[in-house]
Amino acid sequence: MALTFKHSGRLGDIIYSMPLVQRMAEIDGAAVEYYVCNDVPARLGKDVFHPSPDVMVNAHLFNYIQPLLATQSYISKISHISAAQVPPGALDLDRFKSGDLNLKAGLIYGWYRKAFGVSFALEAPWLFVDGENATPLPDEYLGIAVLIGRTTRFCNTRINYSFLDQIENVGFVGLDYEYADFVNRHALSNVRHIKVNNALELANLMCRSKVFIGNQSSNFAIAEGLKIPRALEAFEPVPVASPVGGLCFEYINTQFLVDFLSRVLDVELKASADIDGGAYCESIKAQVGYVVPIKQRLKNIFRLTNRMKY
Repeated sequence: MALTFKHSGRLGDIIYSMPLVQRMAEIDGAAVEYYVCNDVPARLGKDVFHPSPDVMVNAHLFNYIQPLLATQSYISKISHISAAQVPPGALDLDRFKSGDLNLKAGLIYGWYRKAFGVSFALEAPWLFVDGENATPLPDEYLGIAVLIGRTTRFCNTRINYSFLDQIENVGFVGLDYEYADFVNRHALSNVRHIKVNNALELANLMCRSKVFIGNQSSNFAIAEGLKIPRALEAFEPVPVASPVGGLCFEYINTQFLVDFLSRVLDVELKASADIDGGAYCESIKAQVGYVVPIKQRLKNIFRLTNRMKY
């Protein structure tokens, strides 16, 4: 009899549920049927941009993640269906969101361990790829030394990545605006934008690169599941990810990252100074042309005025 699981998303939470799913499949000796809901509202404001703005996981995002999850030996079936179509008795993986857990700190996949009472090793890999399962990548995408996946959310804008131009074969994976923001912000000319068709291709590319750099996102969740050499740009206001196991690192300033990469790549890199005025940025990218309503602007001014009093 198959084990059945249901999840509403987002992608990062789905990926981080995999070590629990893997362990439960091992305990029961059963194949896993995994159902991703296609109709759970996203509840994002109209002012923000997201690849799935209306529902938690739309068809585009499901088609992106499905090839990677489907190739895992412990999953026999993965489907994108409405919440009403989920088979009765399916384990609700969204349950961790409604318990007594602090969802603003800790490891996301550790939350699943707490919420469901199943023990699994945090340092062991739970995503696996073998190169033959992905569409062959173009030759120019091979030989990447440093692969970067950095969103405009959950980032530390003090980190100065301009030193990356000292490294040959640096690639960036992400959306067009994320790439443009990254190279323009740091005046980079040596970082190529690498576009993959799905998460399985991304995982294969990660495994072929010497090291992955990222912030808290579904990209880093994949790197964490593979346990490849990786470095996380720490986000201290909401620290919900931290690399565990294998060759890994997390950093809060530019020099620490440069020191780590110098050791991993066996090259001597010079760090750029941290960016003055940088700060932690938690916001999702605003829609182009969006203007904050007057009511909200007055609230922001009122909050700022109150802070200045103390």
